[in-house]
Amino acid sequence: MSEPTSLADRRVLVTGGAQGLGRTIAERIVDLGGIAIIADVSDELGESAVAAIGSAAVYQHLDVSSEHDWSAACGAITDAVGGLDGLVNNAALLDMGPIEQIEPDRARRLLEVNLLGPLLGTQAVAPLLRASGGGSIVNISSIGGLEAMNSTATYNATKWGLRGLTKAAALELGLDGIRVNAVCPGMGNPDMPTPFLDRFDLDRYLASAPRLPFHHNGQPRNVDVHDVAEMVVWLLSDAARGCTGADFAVDAGWTAGTFAEGLPGF
Repeated sequence: MSEPTSLADRRVLVTGGAQGLGRTIAERIVDLGGIAIIADVSDELGESAVAAIGSAAVYQHLDVSSEHDWSAACGAITDAVGGLDGLVNNAALLDMGPIEQIEPDRARRLLEVNLLGPLLGTQAVAPLLRASGGGSIVNISSIGGLEAMNSTATYNATKWGLRGLTKAAALELGLDGIRVNAVCPGMGNPDMPTPFLDRFDLDRYLASAPRLPFHHNGQPRNVDVHDVAEMVVWLLSDAARGCTGADFAVDAGWTAGTFAEGLPGF
């Protein structure tokens, strides 16, 4: 039996932490005794999140696609809290459209944020984690990194790539006691939107998205931000010390396979 999840005194940087899933993760880190460094490009939302969470949260401006921002952030974080014990690469963008209509500049932006960002983050924080005696990096991939969907080719590519980065980093950084894992949340849930590259009819997308809900006591259930946040904080904790280089789907069974309701017995 592993011990209950605890993040007492752990200092964890959460990218894209000003809202949505990132903010929920930051809140749970603080709930479990840790210090959350909320990093985002939306300064007003970030400062508001810190004010709501309390003194155990710190805001840091960070464009994850900028090497300069990562360097500055690591210096500021070291000054503010003395180092780092964990990183959650959560910041991401989503763009949708037929593969033959993908614009190279839009594809590059997704690659910069969704894949280059976590790479730069891993490079930047590795020395801090090493100095702390080890730590945990959690990359937020997606079920879009486990299976494809029409009109999300670039997003799929970045999230599959992030899983590959996760495994390579786990092998290399494991030599210094740093664990690296990927969490793959379900899509199509209004409680857990990914910011779109620009304006998009999210309601129309959610209305047409296929669902494969998990049934609990006979009731359909979709995952929400709290389900995903619980997996993230567990992976950040010592309770998950035996887990590295792995993918953890939090998708209510979406990627488990096809459920054929017409078969005998159902």
